[in-house]
Amino acid sequence: MKNVTVTMSEALLQRARVAAARDGKSLSRFVAEAVEQRVGRPLTQREALERFLAGPPLHVLDENGKAPTRDQLYDDD
Repeated sequence: MKNVTVTMSEALLQRARVAAARDGKSLSRFVAEAVEQRVGRPLTQREALERFLAGPPLHVLDENGKAPTRDQLYDDD
């Protein structure tokens, strides 16, 4: 874990402390969870692969389902 310095108004800090206490959390944990909700959690390797595979098609195969040869890839036509 890394320590960070966050600047906020006294009023916001007080409301955050009250909300953290109400949730039974430290202010640090409360802020960390709020940031994680905003930016999301890291993807697992499987989730990242599924997201990639669900993306737009790459169109690397020809009409017969074959990949181009090296010569075709570097053909200067």
